[in-house]
Amino acid sequence: MVRAEDLNIYFKTTPRIELLRPYADPANMALLITGADGRPVKQGVVDIRLDAPEPGRFFSTDFPFVEGTPLSEMRMELRQGRANWKYLFPIRGEYRLAVVATTADGRKGSKDFKFYIRENQKKWFALTGFSIGLFLLGLMAGRVFTGAKSAVIALFAVALLVGSSRAAEPPRVEETENAGLEIGAATVGTPTAVRWFLKNAEIASKSNALLTLTITHLEKEKIAFEVERIPVGNEFSMTFQFTDGAEYRVVALAEVPGKPPLRSEKVIGVTAIEPPAKASVPALAYFVGLIALGLGIGRWTKRRAIVP
Repeated sequence: MVRAEDLNIYFKTTPRIELLRPYADPANMALLITGADGRPVKQGVVDIRLDAPEPGRFFSTDFPFVEGTPLSEMRMELRQGRANWKYLFPIRGEYRLAVVATTADGRKGSKDFKFYIRENQKKWFALTGFSIGLFLLGLMAGRVFTGAKSAVIALFAVALLVGSSRAAEPPRVEETENAGLEIGAATVGTPTAVRWFLKNAEIASKSNALLTLTITHLEKEKIAFEVERIPVGNEFSMTFQFTDGAEYRVVALAEVPGKPPLRSEKVIGVTAIEPPAKASVPALAYFVGLIALGLGIGRWTKRRAIVP
């Protein structure tokens, strides 16, 4: 019987996890698999799954439908015990990375890594400034208006929020006759199947192709995911969640010995989904509460100033 303790699994990011922020820059993710002696395993595969943070207790993130869902799942061949890829974290919270490593001689080990991505400080500053502004608005309204109807109107005015949903656009495709790229219908909150494969039987028989697969968020001009020159044989498949309703470019570049590079490209539009009402209720209650607090204090200070 092979014990999991026969393998050691290590995980690191560059920059360090403490420095990562949502939609800032892609992180370099790295796994190292060693034997009990500390030496990297020579051959094997690793199954990797990344899950999004669970929903928060009060405020939701920018993408509520992403919370608590699978973000990516793939299998990679180990090279000198290592597997590397890039990923752009979409939201704040505690992520879970599940890793299962299997060596060529049948040894197997698994480990779960949990790590926390902090929110961008600029957003907290913006929230603080907006909160102070709402409170001051309520304070001034409380001093100016004395009728109850005016206060109710002010409270309902801030509660008018407008959501939007955008349908996916037809994908733009660029493929060679020797390689193909298949991408399923992309919807926020649901993992999408991504598959690259060799069409040409002669080339496919050469099972030592190296693949670079890059997914780029076009609006933000940032790499959302990338694996670089990984050995794939004649195909590579994974699931990947496109986390917001925007356009993405997916480019696959394969290097096959004795052949020019094989490039496949698709530009896809992702179907956005309007956030559920329950996701906006806590934030709405918080903002309305700030205005109500300002109204109350404003009216109290106004009346106190009038009373001799």
